[in-house]
Amino acid sequence: MGEERLTDRAEYLVLTAAEQRAIDEQAGDAGVPRDALMESAGTSAASWLLDRFGSRRTVVLIGPGGNGGDGLVLARVLHRAGADVEAFIVPLPDRLSPLTRLMYERFTDAGGRARSLEDDLGPLDEVLKRADRVVDALFGTGINRPLGGLYRRIVDEVNSADASVVSLDLPSGLPSDRGALLGEAIRAEVTLAMEFLKPAHLLFPASSYCGDVAVIPISYPPSLIEKLDPFARVLTGLGARRLLPERRPNGHKGTFGRLLIAAGSVGMSGAAILSCRGALRAGAGLVYLATPESLLPIVETALPEAVTVPLPERDGRIAGAPTDRFTDAFERANAIAVGPGLARADDLRKFLAFLFSSHPGPFVVDADAIGLLSPVLFRQLRGRAVLTPHPGELSGLIGRPPAEIDRDRVEVARSFAEENEVVLVLKGRPTVVAIPGGGLYLNPTGNTGLATGGSGDVLTGLIGGFLAGGAPIGDAALLGVYLHGLAAEIYARDRSERSLIPSDLIEVLPRAIEEVERWT
Repeated sequence: MGEERLTDRAEYLVLTAAEQRAIDEQAGDAGVPRDALMESAGTSAASWLLDRFGSRRTVVLIGPGGNGGDGLVLARVLHRAGADVEAFIVPLPDRLSPLTRLMYERFTDAGGRARSLEDDLGPLDEVLKRADRVVDALFGTGINRPLGGLYRRIVDEVNSADASVVSLDLPSGLPSDRGALLGEAIRAEVTLAMEFLKPAHLLFPASSYCGDVAVIPISYPPSLIEKLDPFARVLTGLGARRLLPERRPNGHKGTFGRLLIAAGSVGMSGAAILSCRGALRAGAGLVYLATPESLLPIVETALPEAVTVPLPERDGRIAGAPTDRFTDAFERANAIAVGPGLARADDLRKFLAFLFSSHPGPFVVDADAIGLLSPVLFRQLRGRAVLTPHPGELSGLIGRPPAEIDRDRVEVARSFAEENEVVLVLKGRPTVVAIPGGGLYLNPTGNTGLATGGSGDVLTGLIGGFLAGGAPIGDAALLGVYLHGLAAEIYARDRSERSLIPSDLIEVLPRAIEEVERWT
């Protein structure tokens, strides 16, 4: 998702089509007529295009409803700016909605010219051959069935053209409120979201049709926006900056937090190492690694920055009562992360029960530790834990197939977090962060490079490091997820994302954190 460097927003709101209609009606009740909102939307979109692309040859495709009205305002503004604009109306002008008809009259009164498209797409085909860009203003959020007939033919024509495509609000043919496709849709290079994001901008596979998404301002009364309880929210770089724990100039390793990570087993020492490095990159003042004693030569060689704490083991896994060295680290720790590379075994439940019942601080629970959770252990975590499962791991907790969870990831995450009073980070595309009583966030950062073993261990360490540094559990989860994805994006700016490995994330994280710190 594209993000403006000069934005003053800490987050974007994600509205469903029904929520969008409701705030439009409320704006009218508050004295902002619908034509003023349409003028604001079209003018804002035109200004965005002029700022970035100048007065290039532009084709504007006008649909019958509000999206078409936005497109007509845009066409008028571009025309007045001296751009070469050709507008095509589908269907005939006398079948436009009343408000869109008004915008058509304003466009023609300003000297603009619009042609009607019926069965013959020859005129459109000729214009597309010499156009620099196409503005798709056929349909916005009102689609609930596949496009057919003339509209489907137009979609095919636009998708095969060489001109860049900019869609207003949503690429035509996409359903607003979900990621599943209805049929073929416009494939945009850029989508200009009108003040609010829609679920389809972020949910796969619909999001893959949107290209880069930029949120442009519309003149809704601020008082209405402040009252919204949206479907979801999206953190921005500025928002991430505001969540970063304070770094006092006179701070020390105790000030910046002590994190205890319980991780690793024979064959899985790398998970423990990656988690510790993630925590250290997050700024934790001291990281303790509690791991099977036989792994100490490996982790101490690879990880000189952490304090190692040996634990009794059986068959290469943590087993038995904690040692005095563990108790000392356990009592000093401000937060605990548990799970990466533990290797699931029933006797580890006793270890988890000791951790959860004896430590008052916050927890990050990941990987094998998630699969060992029982109702009793869940109750001990209420109000003070972040869980970071992928759909397969969550499946074992709620008894639903991973594919079903993935299809309904937003509502699954929301209900699980509220019912269990834990922050849930449901990994995937997009990663969902559900905070009980604090809303639901869809993460805008990341790429396919994260789909590799070990990247989740880095995320666990990041979240744990922010927790140890004093961030509330919801903030720590949001920060960790955002920076984890941003690091993957930074890596892919000059390299292939398919080549990303978790150790690369560790190396790139300082740049990601620096980018966030630069937001003011």
